[in-house]
Amino acid sequence: MFSKTFTNLGLLFAFLFVFQTGYSQKVSKIQLPATYDFDYTYKLKMTHKKGDINLTYFLKEGAQYFGFDTADITKGSDTKMFMVMDGNLGVTAMFMEMMDKKIVQKTKLKASDFDNDSDDSEYTFTKIDSKTIMGYECEGFVSENDDNKITFYITDDVPVSFNQVFGANVKQMPKGFNPDWMKKYAENGLMMQMIFVDKKKSKNSMTMDCIGLDKTDFSINASAYGSMMSAFGG
Repeated sequence: MFSKTFTNLGLLFAFLFVFQTGYSQKVSKIQLPATYDFDYTYKLKMTHKKGDINLTYFLKEGAQYFGFDTADITKGSDTKMFMVMDGNLGVTAMFMEMMDKKIVQKTKLKASDFDNDSDDSEYTFTKIDSKTIMGYECEGFVSENDDNKITFYITDDVPVSFNQVFGANVKQMPKGFNPDWMKKYAENGLMMQMIFVDKKKSKNSMTMDCIGLDKTDFSINASAYGSMMSAFGG
């Protein structure tokens, strides 16, 4: 689906990846960096009929990885989890703290997680008026077909992006798409707002708003985490 591909300029692709794509086999031989450092938190609020969810992503300028804090969606759980998606190594690392143990589970990314095999020709793509969101000047775009309409606003007035992880290439261009837009957001670009309207099932409609882009000095000490087997004496 085209909307999934293009909006990897911002968060939508990342959000859909985390919650909707499958993973391939677990891997143990890949050596993670000693630490993953982050210098920005990117916070979004997803508004849906069933309730609101806050999402917090961790980004680093120029890095080929990003982090995701699961705290807001795993409230009530005794396990603390933090996910890092490493595009350079091709793995997702889930860092967990449970039963006073620090455990990392590494999962190999599939090539299909980065590809979009569906036909985007059914979509039309339109540039709309810009607007300012949280002090950032954002360009507006609409991707639409018979089933849904997605309006999103992107800014390049930021030092971080998901593109270093996912890349910014598209194989198929929908009607009205200008390749120069992709070039503009190739290095820096974040989605500040996304309005998804399901024309056939309104219950699926939702809105995502950026509610914070702040400096941080957060790090994950990957070397402090062991495998599940080693943590419990296997």
